[in-house]
Amino acid sequence: MFSQPQIEEIFKQFVTVRLHTDRVPTGVTQVPDAEDAYRLRDEKFQNFALPYYVVVRVKGNTLERLAVYDKGVIDDSAEFAAWLQKALVLR
Repeated sequence: MFSQPQIEEIFKQFVTVRLHTDRVPTGVTQVPDAEDAYRLRDEKFQNFALPYYVVVRVKGNTLERLAVYDKGVIDDSAEFAAWLQKALVLR
């Protein structure tokens, strides 16, 4: 999905972060670790979906949630691209 040219081009306009909350894959270094990332996700985003796509903006010492793709699994790349485009306007 993310390797599709349309999605890749839009992602270039974001700073992307992948946060593993169930387990950190072998060979990946993540701070915080999976357990602390799980707590961060629960406290900051109050969402338990995996995967969870959210666009945030740093505002002082906090993360301001701008857009959430709440379908979880992406089954329509055009729909996901449209969501990303709308999120760009909110930044």
